[in-house]
Amino acid sequence: MFMRLGTFIVGHRKSVLITYIIAILVAGGIGTLSFSKLDSGGYSDLNSESAKAANYITETFKVPDPVAILVVDAGSRSVDDPTVAAEAAALEKEVAATKEIKLVTKSYWSEGNALPLRATDGKAAFIFIYADIENYDFDGYGAVGKVIADKFDGAYKSLEIYAAGGAVVTNAINSKIKTDLLLAEGIAIPLTFILLAFVFGALVASAMPLVVGVGAILGSFFFTYLLTLVTDVSVFALNLITGLGLGLGIDYALLIVNRFREEMHNGKSVEESAIIT
Repeated sequence: MFMRLGTFIVGHRKSVLITYIIAILVAGGIGTLSFSKLDSGGYSDLNSESAKAANYITETFKVPDPVAILVVDAGSRSVDDPTVAAEAAALEKEVAATKEIKLVTKSYWSEGNALPLRATDGKAAFIFIYADIENYDFDGYGAVGKVIADKFDGAYKSLEIYAAGGAVVTNAINSKIKTDLLLAEGIAIPLTFILLAFVFGALVASAMPLVVGVGAILGSFFFTYLLTLVTDVSVFALNLITGLGLGLGIDYALLIVNRFREEMHNGKSVEESAIIT
C-alpha cells in the first residue's frame, strides 16, 4: 500500500505539493477561528456541592453572578466623599451605556451605600456588572471582558479603576495564551531551523521537518475548530498542539529525511529513493 502511495506521490509530485500547500493554508485560516471559541473555564466540577449550591441560589433567589467587577479605588479619600460619589456615578452610567454589550450595573453608591460593596477601610468600593450571557458561555464572557478591560481598566478622572471578575479573567487568559503562543513559536521555529541546518548541512533538508511540524499544527487547529462546533475545548489545547505538533512533526520528518538519504547514498535515483522511503 505504501509503495503504491509513494509511486503516486512521486508521479504527481507537483500536484500533490500544490494541493498540500493549499490545504494547509485553508486549514490554518479556518483553524485560527477556533481561538475565540476555546474555553478558559472548566476548572469546576459541575456536580460538586459548591456548584450545585451556586446554581440553587441563582435559580431560586434569582441572584445572578456578575460577569465582571470594577474595583473603584478612591486613593486616600473615602468612597462617601461627594466628589468620589459623583465620579463613581458617572462611571457607572458610562458602563451601563456601553454600546457593544447590554449591561446592568449595581454598585455601592446605587445600592444606597451598601456596606458589603465597600472595602473595610472605606477607600474603595465595587461596581458589579451583569450581562445576559448563558452560564459557561466563555466565548461571550471573553467578548464582554475585553470591552470592559479596554474601556474601563485604569485611571478614571481622580479614581483608579481595576477591572476584574470572570469575563475579564477569561479574556485575559485567552489573550495571554495567544500572545505567548506567537512569541514561543517565533523563537522556537527559527532556532530549530538553525540547529537543523547544522545537522543536515543543507537548507532544503533543514526546512522539511519544520514544514511538516507547522503543517501538523495548522491542520490540528482546523480539526480543533471543528470540535468547538460540537463540544467544549480548553484553551490550553493550543499549547499542547504546538508542542506536540512541532516536536512530533520534526521527529518523524527527521526519520524520513535520513531514510531518504540512505537510499540516495546506496545509489538510487531521487524518485526511487522517495518511493522506498
